[in-house]
Amino acid sequence: MLKKSLAQHLIKDKNIMNKMVRLSRIDKDDVVVEIGAGHGDLTRCLVEKAGFVYAIELDRTFRQYLEPLEEKTGNVKVIFGNFLDIPLLQFRKGKNIKIMGNIPYNITGPILFKILEGRAIIESAYLTMQKEIALRLVGEPFTRIYGALSVIFQIFSEVKTLFYLKPGVFIPPPKVDSAFLSIVLKEDEKGTEDALIKFIKTCFENKRKYMRYSLKKHYGEERVASLYTFMGFSQTTRAEEIEPQKFKEMYRFLRIKHYI
Repeated sequence: MLKKSLAQHLIKDKNIMNKMVRLSRIDKDDVVVEIGAGHGDLTRCLVEKAGFVYAIELDRTFRQYLEPLEEKTGNVKVIFGNFLDIPLLQFRKGKNIKIMGNIPYNITGPILFKILEGRAIIESAYLTMQKEIALRLVGEPFTRIYGALSVIFQIFSEVKTLFYLKPGVFIPPPKVDSAFLSIVLKEDEKGTEDALIKFIKTCFENKRKYMRYSLKKHYGEERVASLYTFMGFSQTTRAEEIEPQKFKEMYRFLRIKHYI
């Protein structure tokens, strides 16, 4: 019996799961951490291709499906617990890891940012999520869906929607369409400080107002005026009009000036 409180929606179509594994380019050199193993259907597809799989599942009632899988294969370990609470470094085994999963839609945000926090050891993530969130991640400037989430993930990763899924693919069907997304972490951004993420969120704090209103609250009018002169912004510039890399320039300017 699936639990509504855990937002459980399982994919049972093996063709779709094999497609996910194929598009993720998982091979014997990869250590994969699966979020939400469920009945182990995707796990079975993963163990055929990956070097090793850590299958994480919060719901212990799935033990009857997952533990026999661990016993039968030599390259999977089942871990019962909350992905958000589990340290990822233990899974590295000398290699960067890939994250895979049909994630609970009610905690998509926390999962995404945990992956970002683990970027030093995570190579990439391949996730099934609500279509609306996927569209925000790949959103472009001057569009309604472009926001802090778009900027952050486009700076730190190459993010791409691989395909969409209709509700009927899932058991039980969710009330929304879904998307399978790839997030490939950029090597040259793995050492970038988390303060940049906080700065980007600050820029988008008041989307209905000009960006300077949000920045003035944190940095003061004089510092913001200096930043705007450096960037060539008008007083009416809004955060949703600025391309991702410009936020890095803004952050670096404020940091060099010791404003951050």
